[in-house]
Amino acid sequence: MEKSDNLWEKAVKDFPGDPALQEVHYARLKIHEATQGMTDDEFIEYIRMQSTK
Repeated sequence: MEKSDNLWEKAVKDFPGDPALQEVHYARLKIHEATQGMTDDEFIEYIRMQSTK
């Protein structure tokens, strides 16, 4: 994980002092960024593909 990433900075700002929630929030932000603009079917396929890795 790139700690200098803007999304990481946002996660730290949103949950100061709680590394566990920072990690979860960062993952959620990354998924949101990766799936932005996808249709529902594309999103479901993305999640399925990610779950098999």
